[in-house]
Amino acid sequence: MELLLFVLFMLFSGFSALMGRRKRRKELEEAQKQQEARQQSQVEKSNEVEVPAARPAPPVVVVEEEQEEDPSFGWPFEGDPFKESRPAAVDPASLVQQVLEAEREALEAERRALAVEKRALAMERMSLETGSGSAFEPLERGAGQSRRRSRRKDKVGRWLFDAQKARDAVIYAEIIGKPVGERED
Repeated sequence: MELLLFVLFMLFSGFSALMGRRKRRKELEEAQKQQEARQQSQVEKSNEVEVPAARPAPPVVVVEEEQEEDPSFGWPFEGDPFKESRPAAVDPASLVQQVLEAEREALEAERRALAVEKRALAMERMSLETGSGSAFEPLERGAGQSRRRSRRKDKVGRWLFDAQKARDAVIYAEIIGKPVGERED
């Protein structure tokens, strides 16, 4: 579906660019016709007055100026898509320098990403080691007590619950139960 939309976009963009060129060409032709009509009317007036023309009028040369089009329609990119453009000559030495610089930047970015990932893994390990115990527990308690407490399973009725099972129960209740808007809490 996305491919179809992209193809349609490209077709319409190309079509609108072609129609814009056609419109500009027609405007140029009309301007030339108007200029010729003015020249003929001037020649007719000069013939009526019978004043010989000292020199003939130069032919009209209309230079097409590139106008800044409204970006809300037409070709949304800079330049004419149908105009041939040749890439500028590239110095092989500068190209090699650019490639080496890009590789250095990529390696540096990869090193930074690995360092960030290592820090994240270390933080995750620390959080797993501390368990679900509170960070504000008194320091007098031994490390063994906090580990025992985090692994302790509370018995409610005949069921054994720990933190993971309680989370799973809440999630399943949200999925299976009534929608929040229909609950009468």
